[in-house]
Amino acid sequence: MSIETQDQHPQVGEALQQLKHFNAVLEDQMYQTSTESFTGRDEAETVNVTVNGQHAVTGVFIEDGLLRLGAQTVEERVNEALRNAQVAAAAAITEQQQQVFASLLDATEQLMKAAGLT
Repeated sequence: MSIETQDQHPQVGEALQQLKHFNAVLEDQMYQTSTESFTGRDEAETVNVTVNGQHAVTGVFIEDGLLRLGAQTVEERVNEALRNAQVAAAAAITEQQQQVFASLLDATEQLMKAAGLT
């Protein structure tokens, strides 16, 4: 059942459009967060760690032969690569959130204008 009708007030129609836009912005952000991935490497480029938008590890690559250097070295390099992946994810997500907030602010202002509140 649609809440849109042909005999609705123009302000209601505009408000509905802004609410749809508001919802689309939020859904897009959720989709990006769940589908994007970020990869970090250790300084020696022997380990790659990939995390998703929720910072969960989705992949680890350890170069052949690295295990011969011992568990301590491998642990340090995996942790370094993980930190780098998380930093990349955090930076990208922060930038996306700023864009989302700007979009939501604009949609809110338009919604208030359409409702005659400004």
